[in-house]
Amino acid sequence: MRSERLEKLYRRVDRCKLCKAAGNKLHHIHGFGAGRPRWMLVLVNPTYRNLSSSTEYRGPRFPFIGVRQFWRVLADGGLIDKNTASDLPLRSAWTARHTKQLQQELIRNDLFLTNLVKCCYQHSEYPKSRVLENQLPFLAEEIRIVKPKKIVAFGGLVYKVLTARSIKLSEYWTSAHSGGEVERISGLSVDVLPCYFPIGRGKPHMAAKVLRRLSQ
Repeated sequence: MRSERLEKLYRRVDRCKLCKAAGNKLHHIHGFGAGRPRWMLVLVNPTYRNLSSSTEYRGPRFPFIGVRQFWRVLADGGLIDKNTASDLPLRSAWTARHTKQLQQELIRNDLFLTNLVKCCYQHSEYPKSRVLENQLPFLAEEIRIVKPKKIVAFGGLVYKVLTARSIKLSEYWTSAHSGGEVERISGLSVDVLPCYFPIGRGKPHMAAKVLRRLSQ
């Protein structure tokens, strides 16, 4: 989904003053997926590992282009096709064809994928408070434009920013809890369900397990 309203939003994102002030030349990472999706998947912040962050890159920009591990977790969680995910190559062999296949998977499976923070960095540290404050209005507007039925928040930080509630994921999902809080930033009050971060510092196996539970 790349509506005119989203295009205007992402042009504003690309003019981020924080990145310019810090001399950060990496591309911002936008969102992509279906309009009015059943799930908006919200991650924390992108890093240089995303192929579309390169200043030489020309093409669509959305989370985890070139990072096959993430897409395999989504497939294991029942959100996208397993054959498509298993056929993804290493970052060095990734092509525009693979990116296009994932765009088609997101739309076909009624998903929208984005980040809490669109600024891309050379590290995987959590964004600082001033960055979150700067970027939160962009996510709020993105939610209003996309109008998801529900949101999956990957990681405790994303869940806390969206709902103003701190939780321990291990306690949340080992209880009989089946509901969630609503996000408080867009004015739409969309239901938010927490999930383990799917790669790196997260727990891929547990993330896939939660996604399978949510898909039922």
